[in-house]
Amino acid sequence: MVYVNGRQITVRTFGWVQDPGRFDNLKRVVGVFYYGSRVHQDLVNTIIPTIVEERDGRARFLDDLTRQPLKLKYDELTGTAFSPRSESRCNGIIQAVVPGQRRPFLVDWSADNFVRWAHALGFISYDYSTDSFEITELGRKYIESDDDSAEEEGILTQALLSYPPVMRILNLLSDGSHLTKFELGRQLGFIGEAGFTTLPQNILLDELSTVTDSKIKNSMKADWDGSSDKYARMICSWLKVLGWVKQESKNFTVAGKIESIGQAYKITHKGLAVRRRGLGVNIATRIAKNVYWEMFSPKGADRVYLRTRRSHILKILSRSTGLVTSLSVKEKLMQLSLEVSEKTIQDDIAGFISIGINIESAPRGYVFRDTIKDFVIPELSVEETQMSDILRYKEYCRGQLEYIPHDYLSLIEIAFDSSQNRLFEMQTIALFVNECGFGGRHLGGGRKPDGILYRTEEQHGIIVDTKAYSHGYSLPIQQSDEMIRYIRENISRSAELNPNVWWENFPNSIVQFNFTFISSVFTRNMATRLQHIALDTGVNGAALNVINMLLLAEQIKAGRISYQEVYDYFGSNAEISF
Repeated sequence: MVYVNGRQITVRTFGWVQDPGRFDNLKRVVGVFYYGSRVHQDLVNTIIPTIVEERDGRARFLDDLTRQPLKLKYDELTGTAFSPRSESRCNGIIQAVVPGQRRPFLVDWSADNFVRWAHALGFISYDYSTDSFEITELGRKYIESDDDSAEEEGILTQALLSYPPVMRILNLLSDGSHLTKFELGRQLGFIGEAGFTTLPQNILLDELSTVTDSKIKNSMKADWDGSSDKYARMICSWLKVLGWVKQESKNFTVAGKIESIGQAYKITHKGLAVRRRGLGVNIATRIAKNVYWEMFSPKGADRVYLRTRRSHILKILSRSTGLVTSLSVKEKLMQLSLEVSEKTIQDDIAGFISIGINIESAPRGYVFRDTIKDFVIPELSVEETQMSDILRYKEYCRGQLEYIPHDYLSLIEIAFDSSQNRLFEMQTIALFVNECGFGGRHLGGGRKPDGILYRTEEQHGIIVDTKAYSHGYSLPIQQSDEMIRYIRENISRSAELNPNVWWENFPNSIVQFNFTFISSVFTRNMATRLQHIALDTGVNGAALNVINMLLLAEQIKAGRISYQEVYDYFGSNAEISF
């Protein structure tokens, strides 16, 4: 349980936005909270009576909208989902104020994102004690400004520059770089966390080069992305409207072909000018940043603990007047009964930098160069201060990984989330390709393994099957039979057996093969099942859980084991363990 001023609160997620991008709709949303505004009057007099049924809260909404001071509860603003979606009705105030694409109202998810957006930019403030929002002074100025006026643009400029991720995007582009949403997303947010995932661009481009269907290819470019990639794309869409960035396709040469990614961006002269204003040459002119406890970990079983730990670290840094070391931060956290390693503190501070807080990394520590508005850190019950097993796995691996970037720690959370299978497949291939000297390709899809790995130097290849499972993977007979089929197809190499001819992704020089299953954890003794596949096909394999995969990658990149030893592991017909 989580408390503010001794009162239990509902844990929300604020600070990150994936969906809305139109400022005219944002202004309508902010206008809801301004009593007597045109939008507020339209809601009370026309919109709510017309599209909200009595059973969905019409009378309650009208009553709340006519009270002063005007404070609106979170649940009444966003509403709830309907199943099936085709039978959705409007049951939220923000749903009602912005028309949807197919209906005269938004769905709950879009309404929630509009509330997050208005809150992130400081136009509305949140009251923990009542789980409600009200307009701020900046929000009042925004509504009072004329549409498309210089005054409105000035208010939006101030609001956007107070939102740290906007500064992060401007900083990443400030040297003239031309970056895709993936290249931006990879550098946005707290590293190694499932709430800040990014698709490995080189693996995606490699897969795009094999796709001939233009519809599938365009869908992959538009829809395949991680959460940080979505955040980056969304922020750039706002900045593009104000002329701070411009969108321009970026081309890549892959296997002799030109592949382009349309969601790529460059900073403009106007963007460079507002960035300098956002940085502030001194405290007097600096725009204070809006930060919230909720924005330090968007999702996951440990988000309450992580938010609290990071909030305390940020406050320790912001109250310092000079150089701060990770050791001094550790000592102050211990006074708060938070036992944290220096490596974890260093990763958290890197995360603050990656969400747009101006912190200078010096040789012996850190110097805080920003100004943040004060924010509330809720109090936690004993249960909420305990780390989950997944976070314990991550903390253990964090201490073991010196050569493998800590970005890959996100693989641990992803491996336990069955909704993230594709990302787990692609990030797994990326780990071995980008960090361990393997060639490889993500395949996925029907009648193909999830991926392949190979090294032409040793003429050795591996057929890879990855499975993200929350409660572990037992290798059911169906998946065992699938692997047997893949191995046989690779041996026979007959297009009549499988017209996908996926094995052609192996270079012709590869003559030795193994197979591997990679998952979160394995719930049964895998040796018997692996030996069954080996006896049936004559090809040996292995199983590898996500923690041991990271440790194996560390051993390879550190040069502690040879590639021949790696192949011995993958041919052991057992679960690989370090």
